[in-house]
This record gives sequence, structure tokens and C-alpha cells, in this order.
Amino acid sequence: MDTIAILIPVFNEEKTIVELTNELEEACVLISNIHKVNFRIIFVDDGSNDRSVEKIFQLKDHPLPVQLISLSRNFGKESAISAGLEAGKDDSAILIMDADLQHPPALIQELINAYTNENVDMVYAYKQSRKTEGVFSRLMSKIFYSLINTNSRFYIPKDAGDFRILSNKVVKSILNLPENERFMKGLYAWVGFKVKGVPYTPKKRAHGVSFFSIWKLLFLAIDGITSFSIAPLRMMSMFGLGIAILSTLYFLFIIFERLFLNTSIPGLASIFVLVSFFGGVQLICLGIIGEYIGKILLEAKKRPPYVIDKDVEISKGKSNS
Repeated sequence: MDTIAILIPVFNEEKTIVELTNELEEACVLISNIHKVNFRIIFVDDGSNDRSVEKIFQLKDHPLPVQLISLSRNFGKESAISAGLEAGKDDSAILIMDADLQHPPALIQELINAYTNENVDMVYAYKQSRKTEGVFSRLMSKIFYSLINTNSRFYIPKDAGDFRILSNKVVKSILNLPENERFMKGLYAWVGFKVKGVPYTPKKRAHGVSFFSIWKLLFLAIDGITSFSIAPLRMMSMFGLGIAILSTLYFLFIIFERLFLNTSIPGLASIFVLVSFFGGVQLICLGIIGEYIGKILLEAKKRPPYVIDKDVEISKGKSNS
């Protein structure tokens, strides 16, 4: 019988672990009876400093098999997912979801229905609406997807996160990619294969607040764009070309004005404004180039994306075959 591993990256989620595993148990029992598949849970603790690991160890009698991978420190969600994919690479498929209960376990059945019935290799969940989010967040999201999908040979679905199910060949294809600085949304799309999207409405966070602030999301977006698109560099080139053309036309106009209209040349104020403006543009362009050079430096070091502290079998589970 096929086994689907449920991969859950964890960072300071002590208040949701028990509730999450209880809901997963109910959902998995129902799905197992319909599709004749087994489930197991892979928790990847990304350096939590609360009692998350302790709560996971308390699942030793859980009816589903439970595995815990603890990273040596906080490496970030992308690295935690990579560690979980490596741990589940021999399973038939891997389903990725968050531990904060915003990814409803009840939706797992719909994802697996689409995965098994429509002959696809990946089914992802995407937000049906972003109306509950602020105007700034929605604007930044729109800009992000517009930039990252510009002139790209692959398409990153809008408003889709990590909540998805991947076939074994998709998992192995991702693991074969050599980069260490990983942007998983991009990698899911880059490997290709047949995919399908399922709309959903995220639940409100049951406990605490999101660990992703506006700044962290902004930096993640910059990482994503510089990892999968050269659109910013092309925009710099086009902007430079445009400025060069306008400067040439303005220079010709000044000559014409001086020779034939006999008017005075603009003073120092306009020159100062132009110099300041273009100085700022140059610094922005240097910053963009620096982001790409920084990516090259990080990849050239060839450091592993994560370090495992311990890998423990918490529960053997009960046979659900």
C-alpha cells in the first residue's frame, strides 16, 4: 500500500501541535478508507526555542507513525522543507503543510482527490481571496508575481504557498537541484510536471501571531526574484537606455535653444536635482547588482542548506492497511 508523508516544518508552535495531530488523525482515517493509502507524519523542527519538541515527543502513542527531525539551529522554512523532503524521498508522495492550523487538515482530502483522480504530479492550494489582507500586502504581492513571472519559461502560480502534495518524482527532481539558497515556490514551478490548483480560504491563526513580518516577507520576495528572474537587471538596462535617449534629445534641444532661440541656459538648481536623482538611481542599481553577486557568493561556498541535530522515530503508529 502506498504511503503519503505529511511534512510539517515547525518553529515555536507548541500551542498547536496537539490540536493539529488530532485533526490530522481524523482526516487521515477518512482518506485511508477511501483511497487505500497509509500516512505518516514528518515534523522538522527549525530550531524552536519553546516547547514544540517536547510536545512532539509526547506523541509516542499516536496512531500515525511520527518522525522528528531537529535542525541544529534556525535555518529558515525553506531549509526545513528541504530536510523533510530528503526524509520522505522514498514515500509515494509528500504533502506539505504548516503547523499553525491555517492550512486546514480537512482540505487534505480534496488535494488527494485531485492528485489521484486527475493524473497529476502536484496539487497546490492557493488562496481564494486576499481581501482580508491589507492594501500594502496585496499590492506587494501583485508586484512580486508580475516581476518574477516576467519573461519566464515557467509560471509560479499566484497566491500559492507550500500547502501542496508532491509525487515521488517531483520530490526527487527538487532534491537533485544543486542550489543551497532555496526559494521553494520557484523550485516547485521550475521542475514542471502536470499540476493542478485547488482554491482554499486560510483559517485565522489559532495561537500567537505570524513569524513573517512585512520586512521578512519583503526580503523573502527579494530572494525569490533574484533566485528565479533577471527581470530587475533587464529593467535596469532598459531604464539606462531610456535615460541615454532622453539625455541625447535634451542635449540637442539645449544646442537648438542656445543657437536659434537665444534663451538662457537653466541654472544650477535643475542640475543639482538631476545629479541627486541619478545618483540615487545608480545606488539602487548597484544594490540590485549586489543582490545577485551575494547569491553567487553564497552558492560558491557550497555550504549545506541545513544541519540535522537529531532524527528520531517518535511513534511507530498503528497499522492502517
